[in-house]
Amino acid sequence: MSDCQPENSMNRRTFLKSSVVLTTGAVSHVRAPAIMHAQGMQSPVVYALIGVGSQGRNHLRNLSTLKSGRCAVLCDTYEVNLKKGLKEIGNQPETETSNYRRVLERKDVEAVFITTPYYLHVPMILDAMSAGKHVFVEKCMMKTEAEIPLIYEAKSRHPELVLQVGLQRRYSSVYQNAIRMIHSGILGKVMTIHAQWHRNTSWRRPVPDPKLERIINWRMYREYSGGLMAELGSHMADVANWVFESEPTAVSGVGGNDYWKDGREIFDNVSVVYEYPQGQKFLFSAVGHNRYLDFSETILGDRGTIVITLGRNNPRAIFYPQKLAFGAPTEKDKVKIPEELDWMAGATVLEKEKGIPIYAESSTEDKGFVAREIGYARRWLIEMGVIEVGREQNPIQAEDEHFFECIRHGKAPLANLDVGAANSRSVIYANRAMEEKRRVNWPMQELNGIEPALLNKKV
Repeated sequence: MSDCQPENSMNRRTFLKSSVVLTTGAVSHVRAPAIMHAQGMQSPVVYALIGVGSQGRNHLRNLSTLKSGRCAVLCDTYEVNLKKGLKEIGNQPETETSNYRRVLERKDVEAVFITTPYYLHVPMILDAMSAGKHVFVEKCMMKTEAEIPLIYEAKSRHPELVLQVGLQRRYSSVYQNAIRMIHSGILGKVMTIHAQWHRNTSWRRPVPDPKLERIINWRMYREYSGGLMAELGSHMADVANWVFESEPTAVSGVGGNDYWKDGREIFDNVSVVYEYPQGQKFLFSAVGHNRYLDFSETILGDRGTIVITLGRNNPRAIFYPQKLAFGAPTEKDKVKIPEELDWMAGATVLEKEKGIPIYAESSTEDKGFVAREIGYARRWLIEMGVIEVGREQNPIQAEDEHFFECIRHGKAPLANLDVGAANSRSVIYANRAMEEKRRVNWPMQELNGIEPALLNKKV
């Protein structure tokens, strides 16, 4: 969306005369599962889930609510996980503990969810695609650079198969609204993103038998894990790629084992800076000793800021407009906005205390002057189609639902192979930069024959 301003700008009077209903509006195809069910999927997709750990069970919890798929089998070598998984999915699928390839041999299984530890993703993807199965794989898709072309080769041999990666922010209407605003120019020129994922936890899980230490606490060991960048930073690196519509050009950073002295091999704190083609920067940090900042992204443009998070089952985003700096080089590129929004940008009362909600919600009960001005500005964004208002579906449920839609109706995943490969590179190079204590550059040549500009399409 390149121009969100009509010939006659909407003003306060237009708003008062209009009949915009905030609780309705355009709903994206990754929401409203009831509508899709009513239209009918001829038959549910029969699937298996391989790896019934915490994230696997998170998927099962959401999959249990969907009629568009049916779980035929759960696979995990740890029986404790299988028992927990059976409670989540509810329809009592079969179980497999010996070999995941036995699951892939089943003729009734059309698709697989691969929610295993990071290092097992690529061999399982290759085996699943060779067996003719559609694949949903959790992030990160690849652990090493050498694995990336292997997946591209497999996909070229099986173009009919759906391959989707678990980057659920791509399936959140809150994030889709924010991206539409950014790509429409409402924030002006976006040059910086700050993001953090801070926790107050050791990240270590209890082990009933010392022999199971490296199996249960695989995230602690470099042989199996990409550490904080793979498990947490990957989500936010994907948001940065999405915002900037590009991969980075370089990354530098520092990490260390400075707080949890418990034998872990991965860093317990990381701070990285990514550089993008037009000089933009993405700064990310993760720590394990303080959760005050929790997790969110702050997207900074010269016309405003968006603070956004999936929250803890409470997705939300707030837009804080600002006036351009005097003599700003982007003055001629300024998107024309209504006077309400321009007034807000200059009102110091709104700098941090207030902002424009860009997530799905009904109008506020607050009838004060500031609340009314926020309402006018928000309605303008809705009227222009920049933000959509509707029920926010759990993004994991939404990505699972869309996976089935892709299989049954030939749709393309929002988090596809190109997105997944770009995300994997962001993690691989950041870890390399920290481990080798140097600035790591992206390859100058085309990546796997895919132009970087094609990696992140606008919403």
